[in-house]
Amino acid sequence: MSGVFALMLHAHIPYCRKSGTWPAGEEWLFEAMIETYIPLLGSLRALHLEGIRPGVMIGLVPVLMEQLADEYLKDRFCEYMEDRIRRARSDIERFRGDQARQAVAGYWLETFEENYRLWRGEFHRDILGTLRWLQDERAVEVLTSAATHAFLPLLEHDSAVFSQVRTGIRTYEKYFGRRPRGFWLPECAYRGPEYSGRERRMRAGIDDWLAAEDIGFFFVESIGITRAALVENRRGETSPDTCRGYRLPSGVSVFGRNEATGKQVWSPDQGYPGDPFYLEFHQKDPESGLHYLRVTGGPEKLVYDVQAAGERVKTHAEHFVSLLESISRRADVPEAEPVIVSPYDCELFGHWWHEGVAWLEQVWRLLARKGTVEHRPLGEYIDRYGGGFSTITMEPSTWGLNADFTVWLNPEHGWIWPYLNSSASQMEQILEQAAPGDERDHRILRQMGRELLLMEGSDWPFLLYTLQAKEYANQRFHHHHQRFLKLVWAAKDLRDRGRISDDELGRMEEIDCPWQDLEYDLFRHRGGPS
Repeated sequence: MSGVFALMLHAHIPYCRKSGTWPAGEEWLFEAMIETYIPLLGSLRALHLEGIRPGVMIGLVPVLMEQLADEYLKDRFCEYMEDRIRRARSDIERFRGDQARQAVAGYWLETFEENYRLWRGEFHRDILGTLRWLQDERAVEVLTSAATHAFLPLLEHDSAVFSQVRTGIRTYEKYFGRRPRGFWLPECAYRGPEYSGRERRMRAGIDDWLAAEDIGFFFVESIGITRAALVENRRGETSPDTCRGYRLPSGVSVFGRNEATGKQVWSPDQGYPGDPFYLEFHQKDPESGLHYLRVTGGPEKLVYDVQAAGERVKTHAEHFVSLLESISRRADVPEAEPVIVSPYDCELFGHWWHEGVAWLEQVWRLLARKGTVEHRPLGEYIDRYGGGFSTITMEPSTWGLNADFTVWLNPEHGWIWPYLNSSASQMEQILEQAAPGDERDHRILRQMGRELLLMEGSDWPFLLYTLQAKEYANQRFHHHHQRFLKLVWAAKDLRDRGRISDDELGRMEEIDCPWQDLEYDLFRHRGGPS
């Protein structure tokens, strides 16, 4: 029996509208659009029109959906792209005496112009609409996530978990016209039911909140499965493994990341992106900011060779498909096709690893031609085999360092959680006593909800931990928190219009404006899923 390759691409950019440009801010989104999202959609569209079904799962964090739909950011992207094209043209002239670099500049000009044409002409400036069409055509399966990619296990108030999950569901429905079937837990961070000493009760597990929204499945790190306890062993398994799907007592299915396929992309030693022929991400031309060097492997970087990199893409795609075939052959899953679950950050392909999208297309073409391993989304896998899943319970886990909460409970930025959890408590208290009258009152409460969601994003503690943009993350978190506190002060007496001016409220709404129709009742105190 052949195996099933279940590829998951998790797309996320933190909210950056009018919050800086370079090196941190709106260009995060624009780089992801031109280097990852647009070329990826171009490949998926081309494959579909050729009759090849990629069957890939693409998870979009709702705050990214809101930004991709934002007309201001679309116009800013046009400015960004026209600037990129000008830089490439200028470099062609600048490198007249350097044939190798001039060839790369020509490659950039062609790439920029083609992707810009795709976005405007074929996608009609609508990435979400293009993804919706691909899903309606059954070429892909689109998943949702928590509203702002909040690290759910460390949110102490059920209202915070609920508002993140429910906003994720509703945002998906708005843009894709259906209920989502799968859910990406931010950072694959899971915890089961736990006792709350503060409330003196058992709190529902993360999967219970998903079950209440009719979510069918989610992902965890491999140890979430391999260290799980079997509570209903329907197949006589000696222990759980990641080549099978499982069910939790909540009824939601769960799948674990396959480590072997993960290493081929993530490992600094074994991963394909470190190949010396691939584009060097970390070094840019000091004048134009474009990339001209390849990884090489030594201190002296050689100039990038597009054709040579393309040959490495083919070799690595063949190696990866061979790996999938080997895993499938070795898997001991007699009752079903073994499933190889491979989740990755979407932006890795094209942005961090420039050749990544071309590699994915080669993998899909090889799989379609050989037919030895199916490429299929997990929703279809559950339809076929879910009735035979064994039931497990899992310990807390996350992907990344130590597969636990090390990154998030680090002493360097542990101060962030008391702020977040006290803010959720304040929101509950305000909603208990507030009696909004006119539209201005409702605007204040809605903006409180927006600032709380944006404050909860996992990006801020992550960036503080990695030091990649420490000061930016620190400022962004505190800006959201300060706005939230100003709104709390105004909401404590909505009749006192001197507590916040119309101009200040309008400025907050102009900068932090996702979810125009946000329902602030989502943030009321909760005692569990309902």
